[in-house]
Amino acid sequence: MLAPLLAAYLVVFAINIVPAMMPPTWSILAFFLIHYHLPLIPLALGGALAASAGRLVLAQVSRLYGRRLLSPRHQRNLAELGAWLENRARWATPVAVLFYSFGPIPSNELFIAAGLTGMRLRPIVAAFFVGRVISYTAWAFTAQKVVQSLEEVFIGYWSNAGFLALEIGLLALLLLFTRIDWPRLVGIRSGDAGSRSNRS
Repeated sequence: MLAPLLAAYLVVFAINIVPAMMPPTWSILAFFLIHYHLPLIPLALGGALAASAGRLVLAQVSRLYGRRLLSPRHQRNLAELGAWLENRARWATPVAVLFYSFGPIPSNELFIAAGLTGMRLRPIVAAFFVGRVISYTAWAFTAQKVVQSLEEVFIGYWSNAGFLALEIGLLALLLLFTRIDWPRLVGIRSGDAGSRSNRS
């Protein structure tokens, strides 16, 4: 039982690092739940922890390398937005992430955006973990039909036009997000955002 659990956690961690085009984590957990008769609660808890760790890595990589793909102006805009959100809406963002995490909507773009803005990641990841524990438990438990192999989970996702359209749409929104003049849009005056360092 331990080996399939660890395998499930490893697969979940890996797919949550990938920026896009990965199947929903709950479908991976449902596969392991049904085919290996694993206990639901440890599977959901460990899966949520592995997914949160993967998303944290994704956000950190986006913070370190993603900004290099942006112009200095767009980098500055996103940094000011992140500082503004930290100062004005410190708890609103984690609460929004918590409710977002209850659903099956992909969260990769959300964590890429968090990394690009330089926001503190601990409350965001914590809210994501809580939401995903609940949603993974519910989705894996209520899964009525599961494919016969892990390979089919991926192939089934990649061949689903609706899921792919959603993913492409979210990526387009992320690109738009990086292009918006956030200081002007939310009325950030020079010095309002302040400077924050050593975010984690």
